[in-house]
Amino acid sequence: MKSECIIEKIRNKLKDSNPDRRTVLSVFQFNFTDADGKLIKSVDLNIYDGTTDAADAEITISDDDFYLVGTKETTFDKLVSDKKALVKGDMTAIDKMLGKFRSASDEVK
Repeated sequence: MKSECIIEKIRNKLKDSNPDRRTVLSVFQFNFTDADGKLIKSVDLNIYDGTTDAADAEITISDDDFYLVGTKETTFDKLVSDKKALVKGDMTAIDKMLGKFRSASDEVK
C-alpha cells in the first residue's frame, strides 16, 4: 500500500505519546480502497491491523488519497466535501480526530 509509510508514522507517534495526555480516545476503523473503490485493507490506527467491532467511527478512503493527506498535499476536510472520503459513526469523535490532521497541516504551512 502506498500509504503504509503514513500509517507507520501515525502508529509510531501513538506509541511515543504519553497516554495520559491523549485528547482523542476513540477507536477509528480506516477502510482503504483502490482507485476503483474496492477494499484493499482495513486498519484500526490504534496500533492494530484488521477490523474492530468496537469502532466509534469508520472512515473509508482510497489509499492514494490517504497518502495525499499524510504528505499534506490535500486535507481530510476537502476529501470529505468532495465525497472522496466517507465517514460514519460518532461525528464528535471524527471531528476531534480530523482536528489533529488539521493542526498537523497548519504546522507545515
